[in-house]
Amino acid sequence: MSDHARVAYAAVSDTLAGATALPRAAFADPQVFAAEQAGVFRAGWIPVARESDLAEAGAYRSVDIGGAPLVVTRDAAGEIHVLSRICRHRGMPVVEGSGVAKALTCPYHLWRYGLDGKLAAAPAMERSEVFDREDCDLPAIATARWNGWIFANIDGKAPPLEPQIAPLTARVAAFAPQAMVTVDTISLESPWNWKLMVENFMESYHHIGPHIGSLQQSNPGLGTYESDGADLFTILENPPAEGDHHGFVVAAIFPTTLLFFSEGTPLGTWYELDSIEHGRFRLNIHLLASPDLAAIPEFVAGFRAQALAIHDEDIPVCEGAQKGVTSPLYIPGPLSHLEASVWRLHRFLKMSFEA
Repeated sequence: MSDHARVAYAAVSDTLAGATALPRAAFADPQVFAAEQAGVFRAGWIPVARESDLAEAGAYRSVDIGGAPLVVTRDAAGEIHVLSRICRHRGMPVVEGSGVAKALTCPYHLWRYGLDGKLAAAPAMERSEVFDREDCDLPAIATARWNGWIFANIDGKAPPLEPQIAPLTARVAAFAPQAMVTVDTISLESPWNWKLMVENFMESYHHIGPHIGSLQQSNPGLGTYESDGADLFTILENPPAEGDHHGFVVAAIFPTTLLFFSEGTPLGTWYELDSIEHGRFRLNIHLLASPDLAAIPEFVAGFRAQALAIHDEDIPVCEGAQKGVTSPLYIPGPLSHLEASVWRLHRFLKMSFEA
């Protein structure tokens, strides 16, 4: 399967000037997606929660990454854990959704686990000759924390996150994202390939098209540029138009951490791609703001309306691109210098499958 992905990404250019869009196989071949599950999602650092959303002891949040059902918990001692949520008995997920609990209890046979993943109870196992309580904990997943986000690396082999994104850390420091809280979340089923979402988020060239009456007026697309980028991240600057406007920054930590921060108001968004399948995923748009702004209902309502309006403008082009890139008539075209961040994603994918 990885051979399919290696072939699909082999033609990615080493230079932006020579860059083209990805070939059809990158979007349409199920075997490329299967390789991405192992070589991108399970091998990379993926954001699974905001620490502020798990502030209460006993809080948990379920998430699916690379075909692996996970749960993020905060135990009674305040420690954060990222665990497999697959019961060690017969494979039933021990929990769904999010909430607060004292333990994680499998609904199938009532095996019960502590919020640290330790097996606490397993009814009617006393006659088993192979049952070993100490060997039946929920597997713990490698974690990292960055600016209020909790990241997971499922295969446990990814290099430490922070050293690879130091310039991004410096760029967003003034926004103080670690102090922001989630004021609302917009969840939308998205019937297109995950890469189309990342590509669309990471270039503002398209302000001149679907956002001509909104973002193009405040932050013209032809004035945007990548200010920094490397193997694992990219930063796209969106300077303001003349007048009463503010700039903003969008950034990505590859493969799927998509972030927006406003230069004028202490707010941001986190586009979370959850339950990714071939040709679809669930998009959770988490709206972030300072605690002061979070306490103003009118602000929250306006923020939600604005975020939804912008995304509503993006939906037709994402759906249209999905139809186009999976068509037998699709021929990849050259990228603009305004799509440096898109090329950066393509480079990341190519390197993910290089031997």
